[in-house]
Amino acid sequence: MGRGPHLGLLGLEGPQDREIARAVMARTNVLHLANRPFRTLSGGERQRVVVARALAQQPRLLLLDEPTAFLDLMHQVAVYGLLRELNREARLTLVVASHDINLAARHCERLILLHQGKIHADGAPAEVLRTETLKAVFGVDVNVRADPSTGFPYVVPVSPASSPTSPTSTGT
Repeated sequence: MGRGPHLGLLGLEGPQDREIARAVMARTNVLHLANRPFRTLSGGERQRVVVARALAQQPRLLLLDEPTAFLDLMHQVAVYGLLRELNREARLTLVVASHDINLAARHCERLILLHQGKIHADGAPAEVLRTETLKAVFGVDVNVRADPSTGFPYVVPVSPASSPTSPTSTGT
C-alpha cells in the first residue's frame, strides 16, 4: 500500500515497487509479516507495518504520531534507530509527536514542548528538559538527570509519599 502515490494510471505495482516495498519491510523487520492480514497483527506489529508503509513512499518529510506506541523496548529502540539512520543517510526530515519524553530526549536532536497549544520550549533536549519547565507544563515535580553512559537527559517524576492518590497511601 505504501507505493500507492507512485503507481501509474492503472495502479499496478511493478517490479521496482515490489523491490522497494520488500527492502523497506526488511529494514523495519516486518518482512516475515508480508503474507498475514493486517487485522491479525498485534498492536506492535501493526505499528511497525505502518512505519514501513510510510517509508515505502520514499518521502522527503515524514510526520509520525507516536511511532513507538504499543512497541516493546527492543522495537522502540529499533524504530528510533532506523529513523535516525534515515535522517542521516537519506536526509529524511522527521517530525515526531511523542508523549515519551525520555525516548524523545535520547533520539531527537531537537525537542519542541507544547503547552495549551503553544510552544513553551524549543531546543536541544538538555535545554528543553528542565525541572521548572516540566513543572510548568505538566504540573508535576520531576527530577531531570543526565544518563551517566550517554549524557542524555532523562526525566523521573517525583511521587510524594503522602499523596492521597499514591498507591502506597492508606485507603487505596
